[in-house]
Amino acid sequence: MDEEDYIENTWTYFLLCGEPTLYEGLRFARDIIVANLTLRLIIQCISLPHNGRHCLSLLIGTFLLYYNVGSAVIWTLGLITGAYFAITFLTLITKQWRGFIITLLVILFIVFCEVFVVNPKMWQQIRGIQMIAAMKIISVAIELDRGLFKEMLNPVEFGGYLLCPANSILGPWIQFHTYSSYLDVKILSRRWVKLIIINLAQAMLFLILSNCIIPWYIDDDTTLWLMSYRDAQAFRMSHYFVSSMSIVSMLSAGFGLSNDCHLDIEVTKPFFIELPRSLVQVVIFWNIPMHQWLKNYIFKTCQPYGQFIAIFTTYAISSLLHGFNFQLSAVLLSIGSFSYVEYNLRYKVASALEVCCLANPCAKQCEHRYKKNSFIAVLMNTIFSVITIMHLAYLGVMFEASFTVQESGYSYYHTISKWENLNFFSHGFVAFMYLGYLMM
Repeated sequence: MDEEDYIENTWTYFLLCGEPTLYEGLRFARDIIVANLTLRLIIQCISLPHNGRHCLSLLIGTFLLYYNVGSAVIWTLGLITGAYFAITFLTLITKQWRGFIITLLVILFIVFCEVFVVNPKMWQQIRGIQMIAAMKIISVAIELDRGLFKEMLNPVEFGGYLLCPANSILGPWIQFHTYSSYLDVKILSRRWVKLIIINLAQAMLFLILSNCIIPWYIDDDTTLWLMSYRDAQAFRMSHYFVSSMSIVSMLSAGFGLSNDCHLDIEVTKPFFIELPRSLVQVVIFWNIPMHQWLKNYIFKTCQPYGQFIAIFTTYAISSLLHGFNFQLSAVLLSIGSFSYVEYNLRYKVASALEVCCLANPCAKQCEHRYKKNSFIAVLMNTIFSVITIMHLAYLGVMFEASFTVQESGYSYYHTISKWENLNFFSHGFVAFMYLGYLMM
């Protein structure tokens, strides 16, 4: 094929792939934006009482969910209704343990629905919606235990928070008090519209990168590790698309803005994931609101029982909230163990060599002899960054873009076979790192 034919075929490919991808992405965005703009414009133009604003959020959110997932919305409504009655009943008999009991009941409900009741295709539609609802429910129960509410929320407040169209489908999680304060803000400006357009354009770029560009620039006639990196990167780009769209959703409802109309919410940081310093930072920046939720409501609650127990429980809860899925559980628990080993090994290396190579960047006035710009610090951090990139390719390779596989869920065999093709490299390498950590 000569150069002209190659260029022509390339443009034809991008046109055939990019146009339908962009069309579907914008169509998905349209429904979310319209629903949230409706919420914002009504709040902006009509003076509603406190419960009236929550009721409006509840009604528009319910309609948006039904429009997107149809009859499957009954499982989300069932979870919310059951949780409200459970929290209300527990509040009558105790002022403690509500967080623990509700967390257990919510996870059991999610696992029961996925394994025994809801068919796989329907569950894939509502899995993310159920997870966001579960996080909100658990946060309310734990905050009740911590005395952050004078009394239990009324049904309209609870329903408006759980079903708010700004974040009931894509997230991100926010506290009830933050949600309520956003409903009280009246803000419209050119900058608000500009931020919506910028984040929407960014979301569409990530979608095209995921579906069209990344599968094109690394083809199948290459090494297994490069193909693994390609597939994992395509998956990461789809995550950035969802994260950007969640910001668009929030902005459309007038959420996530400070008084001077500046964006004060962040969901992910692609730069720190594509060029990571450590796996620990990847975990933090993958989904910032969820990381904050896990840290504040799970990790800190379990911390008195020991650091390892707290970390393991945090990743276990995260895994179960994502669904009773071997693939997700295997990846999340692997990330937990990998990051635990990396964090402790880097701490020992930094202490032994007196070099700034901790999993998180050192403070400006750290006690290390070799600062972050020294040759040895750059070398050590580069080595760990390359290791992290390999871990990301290894862990993300199984999240293939095949719609058929995604629709029915990933099997145990699918997960094991993907890692087997890479000779279980990362698990073996982390075991080697752990031995090195023990010997230091």
